[in-house]
Amino acid sequence: MPRRRASQEPQLELIRGDALAVAPRLARHCAQLVYLDPPFFSGKRRRNTPRGPHYDDRWPGGLTQYLAFLRQLVDVSVPLLSPTGLLALHLDWRASHHGRLELDRALGPGAFVNEIIWAYRTGGTSRRYLARKHDTICVYAAGPHWKFRPQREKSYLAHRYGFSNITIHHDRRGPYTLAGLRDVWEIPALRGNQREFTGYPTQKPLALLARLIECFSDPGDLVVDLCCGSGTTLAAALKSGRRAVGVDHSAAAIELCRERLGL
Repeated sequence: MPRRRASQEPQLELIRGDALAVAPRLARHCAQLVYLDPPFFSGKRRRNTPRGPHYDDRWPGGLTQYLAFLRQLVDVSVPLLSPTGLLALHLDWRASHHGRLELDRALGPGAFVNEIIWAYRTGGTSRRYLARKHDTICVYAAGPHWKFRPQREKSYLAHRYGFSNITIHHDRRGPYTLAGLRDVWEIPALRGNQREFTGYPTQKPLALLARLIECFSDPGDLVVDLCCGSGTTLAAALKSGRRAVGVDHSAAAIELCRERLGL
């Protein structure tokens, strides 16, 4: 059963169940942002420790079965979007191109807003190809009047420029200006010794979801994550004053969310 924080309007709802079955039961046009971080078609059982939380990313029917799932996931997500809402689909090199085609089909090529590249530096290289160290988040809008809240980021300078119309700041890394946020986000991936690490496989950093939410929603808006895992999206949404709905078929994931969010 869903667990809610006690308030006049629920700030958080957790639902254990299959996203394809749960999403049609949610209110239509309820969400400002729907974030999807489904399995990536890795062909593996994803886990960090033998007895820790895990999920199965193996597909007996191969790519055909996976793409059928991905299509259904997109299709149940689109009706949740408010008129100003956006759908963000997070995948990596294995299926991001397929995901974008599904978004084109479901919402139309003209609904494309951004292809965000999340770049990170983790271990592992190959002798046969360049290290694959980025994910892709494709963002599509439900209509022409989607919400976008421009953000700024630090842009470090090789040396201090003498332009009087530019404000130059300093930190330990050196001089920088504040520039408009671009679509390549260099945010470190989580490591096991970090405080926010929960042990959940493929957990995303809080900074990544916080930035996405702040770009495409306002405080008080509803953020929906249909594959919520360890609850990073939910934590980021609540911290920034949004409401959140999280769905996952795994009892372990839902329990982890409850512990993490203090429910």
